[in-house]
Amino acid sequence: IDSLAPDVMVPHMFCVEGMTRFRSLFDLLDIPFLGNHEYTVWPATDKATTKQLLDACGVRVPKGNLLVKGQKEWPSSVRVPLVVKPCNEDNSRGITLVKREEDLAAAIEYAFSFDPRVVVDEYIAGREVRAACVEEADGTLTVLPKIEYFLTDIRTSAHKLATDQSGKLKSDAIQAAKKDGDRQCPADLSPALHERINTMVKEAHRVLKCRHYSLYDLRIDADEQPYILEAALFCSFSPLSVIPSMAQHAGREDLKHPNFFHSLLERAAAEKPSRTAVVASGAGALANAPTSDTLAELTRTVSDGNSTKSEPSVGSESA
Repeated sequence: IDSLAPDVMVPHMFCVEGMTRFRSLFDLLDIPFLGNHEYTVWPATDKATTKQLLDACGVRVPKGNLLVKGQKEWPSSVRVPLVVKPCNEDNSRGITLVKREEDLAAAIEYAFSFDPRVVVDEYIAGREVRAACVEEADGTLTVLPKIEYFLTDIRTSAHKLATDQSGKLKSDAIQAAKKDGDRQCPADLSPALHERINTMVKEAHRVLKCRHYSLYDLRIDADEQPYILEAALFCSFSPLSVIPSMAQHAGREDLKHPNFFHSLLERAAAEKPSRTAVVASGAGALANAPTSDTLAELTRTVSDGNSTKSEPSVGSESA
């Protein structure tokens, strides 16, 4: 990779390895890339950790409990209705809305089949919104037009990825899952609610140490109070990606696709140090980089910590 001397890298690996270690590799090689660094993405892949970070800094999240297989397998401080979901899954896989106490055990068992760590949250009855903010060239944050999803209760995997009769993803899984009238962008929200969400996602962007962009799923209660459910800190910048889709409604040519993508490429490429500086300063950093004989042990360590995902997150950053 180093011998190719690329000016910039665009991440298109949305598995845990691609969103973390491979980004760190490019950091070590002094090759700039679009989007968030490993130290931002890694904690955000775990829904419980994301909640803890946001809650500690005053960003409103639903009340809930973290369950761990073999240690704590029943919620202690929240009651039905509840949302039960695996910590490390995307596209709403493994999620259940539990309205009756007698259905809770099955929902927890189902979530544990995806991940040994499970979040059990209070159900926020109301509206569901997606909001994103992007960094301007001067470092200020701009919240893009929001999407509201029109739902009976919660979004499930069926709302995000369409499958065939055998349960396999369709070739057009993302597009096929969309239905006419199931969403609206820009969302029709009151000025006060817009301001609350704008303030919240900008603060979340700073708390999570995001770069270039960040994306959030929110629920809005009957009093128009927003709650962040989770963060999606990756974007492929395809026409189907949610951030470019939102930006199309911003009324600014510089934010429309592919203009904003190109501006991020230029900003990232400008971060690349000169080749002479890389040779002079990079040797020490590369000397400590994982090698083929140490990477296997590192992989086992992370796997033992239950931080791996079963497959790439193909749809979480789509609209």
